[in-house]
Amino acid sequence: MSPIGRVFIVLNLLLAGMFVGFSGTYLQKQSNYKQQFEAEQKAHADSKSAWEIEKNRLESERTNFELAATSNQTENGALKNQLASAQDEVKRLTQANNSFAADVKSLVSAAEANKTATEAAFNKAEEAYKMAIADQKTKDEAVRLKDTTLEENRSLKNTIAALNETVTNKDLKIADLMKERSENQLLLAVATEKGFVPSMAAPNLSGTVTHASGKLCTIAVTDNPGGVDIADQIAKNKFRIAIYDASGYKGEAVATEYNEAQKAILCNVILVNKGSISEGDKASTAAGF
Repeated sequence: MSPIGRVFIVLNLLLAGMFVGFSGTYLQKQSNYKQQFEAEQKAHADSKSAWEIEKNRLESERTNFELAATSNQTENGALKNQLASAQDEVKRLTQANNSFAADVKSLVSAAEANKTATEAAFNKAEEAYKMAIADQKTKDEAVRLKDTTLEENRSLKNTIAALNETVTNKDLKIADLMKERSENQLLLAVATEKGFVPSMAAPNLSGTVTHASGKLCTIAVTDNPGGVDIADQIAKNKFRIAIYDASGYKGEAVATEYNEAQKAILCNVILVNKGSISEGDKASTAAGF
């Protein structure tokens, strides 16, 4: 055999060994592919079953979601309607509030104006009250003045009536006195013709000599039982006063002036019977000697 044949034999053997090795390897791999395929089929079946379950679950969830979405859409619509209604209500309330605010503002303005008017009216009322009080006081004073005037008028009328009555009575008394005076003058004229001296007519008085000097003396009046006006009596008739002591008649003096403050009569001594007239002597217009 030639070397080339040998080479081809060796090559064939090598190639045959290589083929056997490759075939065994491929057979082993083929077995592994089958197991893998079967495992893959099982895994695919399990995955498909799980996918079907998941699909069913997802479909159920989708259905529930769609129902929930529908319900939510319904509720959303209801909420939108409620929101729109609420917005309309808010708008209405806003308008009402604006109107109320305008009304309140108007009321505040009216209240301010009313307050101003009330204060002005109160001030006027207070002024009117004060004026009424003043007028009432004036009226009361006028009434009191009227009552006082009426009372004074009545009193004056009564006084005038009393005075008229007094005047009438005095006129009657004056007439009586004039008549009596005429009668007395007639009697005095007759008495004078018979020797009567006017100075002998004197009021009933008694007293004491408080001072004596020559032809002058002062007699303090201690008794005036008739209460006569001594000064008037002296002005009408300078009467005589008898002067005496324990021993008897000492003389006479003529009254010339009367001192009301000292209740004393100033006299001129016109007659001395015995001794001299001195302080302490008695005097009387009614002494009978």
